[in-house]
Amino acid sequence: MNHLSIELALPRPYPLTESALVTHAARLISGQNGAIMEILPEFEYFRDIIFHFKHSVSGATSTSNVEEGYVWLPTDATLKWAVKPVSEENKTLQYHVTAFKGTLQEFVDPAAVNKENTQNAFSSFLSLFSKSKVSRNKLSCADPTNIVNSCGDKFIKGK
Repeated sequence: MNHLSIELALPRPYPLTESALVTHAARLISGQNGAIMEILPEFEYFRDIIFHFKHSVSGATSTSNVEEGYVWLPTDATLKWAVKPVSEENKTLQYHVTAFKGTLQEFVDPAAVNKENTQNAFSSFLSLFSKSKVSRNKLSCADPTNIVNSCGDKFIKGK
């Protein structure tokens, strides 16, 4: 984000300390500092598409409070990004993504998060693009391994 800020002539923090660069990058990525969204609006769309994809394959639920008869609109699925410290004592920044009536959207297993307490906001954003070691739920029964496993005996027997 520092190199991108230089190329796009965006303001950078001064002095350039590690924590200032991480905070600056986190605010650019989340959209709290809207400078990059003004110049590269596709950045926001790609960020949200990647988040929606990772969330959909994680098996986590998108909503916690489902009202009877409520009709979800596309605007309800719009992600709202914020950067907040983990706690009053721990000032490490963390992304908070909400949608569907303010429900916090998470795709990482909380047990895996506790193991990685040393992550900062920027490295947690980069984890959106990496493979997770957390086991995932099957999305549907249209998994090819179901066909192979059910037909495996027939192929072995030569029927």
